[in-house]
Amino acid sequence: MNQRRPRYAEPCVNYRITFAHFYLTLLLYHEGYLISVYSSVFVFLKTPKRLVDILFLGRFLGEMRTPAPAECLRVARALLKLSQHDAAAGAQITRRSLAAAESNKPVFPDTNLQLVDFYVARGIEFLGETNIGKETLRAGARWVAPDDPQASRETKDSFRAEDQPVSFRAARALLEKEQADIAMEVGLPLAVIQSLERGRKTTDAYEKVHSWFEKAGVEFTGWGDVITGKYYGVGVRRKTFHNEQA
Repeated sequence: MNQRRPRYAEPCVNYRITFAHFYLTLLLYHEGYLISVYSSVFVFLKTPKRLVDILFLGRFLGEMRTPAPAECLRVARALLKLSQHDAAAGAQITRRSLAAAESNKPVFPDTNLQLVDFYVARGIEFLGETNIGKETLRAGARWVAPDDPQASRETKDSFRAEDQPVSFRAARALLEKEQADIAMEVGLPLAVIQSLERGRKTTDAYEKVHSWFEKAGVEFTGWGDVITGKYYGVGVRRKTFHNEQA
């Protein structure tokens, strides 16, 4: 006589649901919302596996777009010369979420990509070499520039051009440092660092700060146009050292 085996819920499904909901709870906490513990119990008991797959796999893996590293987001905002408040308002996210994204703290992938779309729409190009399972190398950002330096004047006029060949503000953002930190480490008055970031070029100070950033692992991007006297593709990215290529 065959005994009827008792029916058990699939533990792997329940664990998957619980983990997914717990992860969502943490993310929403960082977004400034409060989740009731009772909803966790409800999800654990009632949510069908197919619905979980649709809600979570579709949301997080569907588009397969790669969120930008924190340093890229900081550089993009620095190039646009925006405060955290203004950038968050423009991207239609909270300032708290923007600060978390720039500090490499957990945020919704969609939140990160909203920032990316906001910056890209304003002429920013994100840089980086990404391999699955590894940290993004040579991360940074720059202004989009013509592919050909010999492009026509009309073509060049459609791109953002800068008066200065480098952005020390963007370089500082890449390293996540304050102006006072740079002043102390380079050995210059704070007022000089502030002046350089505003575009006032003092030869000795300029060369000293430029050299310090390069030794700290910053690679400056961009090229100058003889005809217009402007600079295109200005930005920064991290250098790749030999131990990072291994």
